[in-house]
Amino acid sequence: MSGFTKTAVLGSTMLLLSPCVWAVGADCKKPTSELDKRICQSAMLKIENNALQVAYYNQRAWLCELASELQHDDDWDCVEAKKTLEVEQHQWDKSVLAQCKTDDCFTRVYKARISQINGQDTPLPNFRLTTYGWGDKECQAYLEVLNRTPREEFRGCKLPDLSGSGFTTLPFKPVTGELLRKLDPQIIKSVHSKAFTWKERLNKYQNGHIRLEVANIDLNKEGKKEKVIKYSMPSYFCDTWDDGIEMQGKEAQWEALTEHQVLDKSIENGFVNFYYKLDGNGNLKALNVKGRNDIVTFGNEFYAVSENKFLTNLDPRRWGGKQEVTILKIELGNVNTTSERWCGFWYNY
Repeated sequence: MSGFTKTAVLGSTMLLLSPCVWAVGADCKKPTSELDKRICQSAMLKIENNALQVAYYNQRAWLCELASELQHDDDWDCVEAKKTLEVEQHQWDKSVLAQCKTDDCFTRVYKARISQINGQDTPLPNFRLTTYGWGDKECQAYLEVLNRTPREEFRGCKLPDLSGSGFTTLPFKPVTGELLRKLDPQIIKSVHSKAFTWKERLNKYQNGHIRLEVANIDLNKEGKKEKVIKYSMPSYFCDTWDDGIEMQGKEAQWEALTEHQVLDKSIENGFVNFYYKLDGNGNLKALNVKGRNDIVTFGNEFYAVSENKFLTNLDPRRWGGKQEVTILKIELGNVNTTSERWCGFWYNY
């Protein structure tokens, strides 16, 4: 955690403070100055500019992240630290960035500023653990998975390559025949707000637009395997969002797509999954597993990856740069399923 333990601090509630209004580097949404226009017209410089924004807002959010766990000095003022960072960045924009005349100069100063913000000369890995999950072997193992995966290979609702990591997915197989026809009405009632004919649903199952799968697993670790059902469906939440688009706009984009286009996007980016337990009478009981990806195992424990927010290109100025992946630990008792936030990872830049 070089470069961060000196500045990390006061309480996660401080993340709710209003974000600063100063630009970080060039403002490519509304480039007005000649400097902004030059940077934003270059694909290479725009990437460097975006990298600086993510590094800056990640550091700004980290200044007030869970100080009690980091045991920072009581006199630390994270609000003042944020102001100091803002002033430093504003000065850098004017005194360093604005003085560049060539692309090489822009590239050099961007990289130097990112290293300065991160508190070390060499780049940080893509991800780092947040203040919970430190020391847990499964968190460290998944951190290695994240940091060996190129950014362009991440998908909103699809797990990265887990080979050799200690994580494995559950052995789900397609539900077919009479069982599929019996379970589908229960799925519709649980997930959807409109009615469908069996012919419509069967066609969607056959073309891969939706999926219903089953695995025999000892999920409550009592020595007896149970049937766990996974229902997978397309969702615009899995798609990469354009910077600045609101939820209603993204939903409208998806409604305008053909079923074939939706399927192509879902194959590329993954499906939203819902999990159920099948009892002896053929009835489904929803499991409290909110992950968008598959349930995975590590050792004898069950986990779900719940977020891939960094894929949605959320504006770091609005969200504080806290773009994260979260792992939930799943416990299935005789009555209810519970999940505990177990590992958290921030994306750097």
